[in-house]
Amino acid sequence: MKNVIKSAMLVLLGGWFVACSPSFQVQNDYDRSVNLRQFKTFRVEPEKDMTQDPLLGSELNRRRITDAVAQVMQAKGYRLDEQNPELVVRYLTDVKDRQQVRSNNNMSPYWWWYGPQNNNISTYNYQEGRLIVNIYQNRGDKMIWQGWASGKLKAPSKRDDRDMMIKGVIGDILRTFPEATADTYSKEIGER
Repeated sequence: MKNVIKSAMLVLLGGWFVACSPSFQVQNDYDRSVNLRQFKTFRVEPEKDMTQDPLLGSELNRRRITDAVAQVMQAKGYRLDEQNPELVVRYLTDVKDRQQVRSNNNMSPYWWWYGPQNNNISTYNYQEGRLIVNIYQNRGDKMIWQGWASGKLKAPSKRDDRDMMIKGVIGDILRTFPEATADTYSKEIGER
């Protein structure tokens, strides 16, 4: 009996954590004519024409995003090269005000007996944030990959939570970007 209660508690707690976690939709697109596995070096910077959002585009968040992108790219086997990278990873953020309309139709199948019921309509205002990562081939400044996450904004209460949230979102965005190939990296080391 104790095991059943413990299992039920774990399921309830797990559901609570999933319900409280931020939900972002992540998508990507890329140039199919470019072999994305041929690159090995990168640099990170904000997008050139990025409009300054006072919250998401703050200097603190720019540093968080830059650090998170660098960590994810290095974990994929790419090497940071500020001088002459093969890839330039640029990011931008934006926030849009959104409104959701909800309808609670109380129409009963027995309306003819009880009379017509009310239809409650309510609106819900929220902010939707997007974090976009664009990857350019440095030669010719040609975009070859783009990934983005969008969802309802709810700022974490602690600084550490913000760092972890941004790292998680960046990791999700770059999840489908291919890892650097080991043979490319080993050829580079052998040339030295």
